[in-house]
Amino acid sequence: MKQHVMKFKPLIDGSTWSLVALIIVCCAWPLLLETSWVEILILIFAAIICIMPFFTIWYEIDGGDLLVYQFFRPTRFPISKIKAVAPTKTLLSAPATSLKRRIAITFVDRSVLKSSMPLVISPANQQKFIEALLSVNPDITVVNNK
Repeated sequence: MKQHVMKFKPLIDGSTWSLVALIIVCCAWPLLLETSWVEILILIFAAIICIMPFFTIWYEIDGGDLLVYQFFRPTRFPISKIKAVAPTKTLLSAPATSLKRRIAITFVDRSVLKSSMPLVISPANQQKFIEALLSVNPDITVVNNK
């Protein structure tokens, strides 16, 4: 019997769109100067490469695992090893598309991430995401900073 997989889209808010706009402006600026078609194609390709990560991230809960997709490649984390979930505004590099509404997931075992740093993500519906995690592991501590 196949288990139900819950898929969560990342939060794409104003901070995300501002960063995408900045990338496009920086790549398009040289187009105002005299450029060749080769340079224009290189700039378009560079803009696509810079923007693509924002649209290739999503999160899934599959049975007892949290899957974080980046560039269509999943990384699996055991939900049973999650210690706490807390809101964060850190700018750490992470599979999070929002710069403002992020959550940090810490694990009981440092070997899960091979680091003491938390996993920082930004699901669009954070409350539903946290409830789904709690349905698998009710021992997770949820920190609410308001």
